[in-house]
Amino acid sequence: MLRLLNEKEVAEQIGVSVHWLRRKRVTGGGIPFIKLSDGKGAVRYEQGAVEEFMQVRVRRSTSG
Repeated sequence: MLRLLNEKEVAEQIGVSVHWLRRKRVTGGGIPFIKLSDGKGAVRYEQGAVEEFMQVRVRRSTSG
């Protein structure tokens, strides 16, 4: 089943602020998101997209 997370859940999970997530939605380079058409414009993130975003940032050394 598809698990959707809100901004606060994602921010806590990856250790950033909600403000950071919002800024990345505008400037790019953030986690792919879903904008719900619920009349409130709620934003959600797929758990898998959050995990993938973090996985590609795993490093084995500080060089490169």
